[in-house]
Amino acid sequence: MVLKVAICDDVPVVARTIEELMLEYDSSLFEIDLFHNPLRLIELLKEHTYDLFILDIELPNLSGIEIAETIRKNNQTCPIIFLTSFKEYMEKVFKVNTFDYILKPVTMDKLYPTLDRAIKYLDLDDSKFTFTFNKALYSLSFSEIIYFEKNKRSVLIHTPSDTYETILQTKALLSKINDHFVQVHTSFIVNVRYVKQIKGNVITLILDDKQTVEIPMSRKFIDTARTQILMKLRDFIS
Repeated sequence: MVLKVAICDDVPVVARTIEELMLEYDSSLFEIDLFHNPLRLIELLKEHTYDLFILDIELPNLSGIEIAETIRKNNQTCPIIFLTSFKEYMEKVFKVNTFDYILKPVTMDKLYPTLDRAIKYLDLDDSKFTFTFNKALYSLSFSEIIYFEKNKRSVLIHTPSDTYETILQTKALLSKINDHFVQVHTSFIVNVRYVKQIKGNVITLILDDKQTVEIPMSRKFIDTARTQILMKLRDFIS
């Protein structure tokens, strides 16, 4: 899989440095577009999107945070990494569901750990959830799956575009999924990347760009589920 990346920085040498570092990291993994004018990127976002964004916060005409707000109107989950010279922006950047931020100057030691986490987040190791239903074999990327719903002997597999079904015991299901998933109820296992809010005993997940779904957390799982979700989210952005 090739990761489509948009790098936006009004200083060409900074943008090129990041591009070179990423190609040294893995030249076969990234397809990179450089933008020095944020308005050009905004214009392209009307028809195209990217898997990963690296945005300078301090840009002329339009800030990186404003670009991120535009991205989030159509894409709630793609990783956004901010470049900044000042820690004072941290409270603002996390309001737009920021994946990470890097303090300038950008170096290999700062960038590569963030890329490691982005690759893990996007499941670029090509790990799949495979299952059968009505004698047909299916294979879904873990990153596609929002949550699993147990319904008696069946498991409903909810993705942004479809709901699939298979026959699987809970124990077997838990043994097949990766560590992005947390059981919050006897009937529900959620993908932490789609978590929008945890409030009381309800967890809100992002279904698509306009819809969410509320999932109950049972007393049996609520304390451990909260802790696990927060720890996993911290792994993504720390």
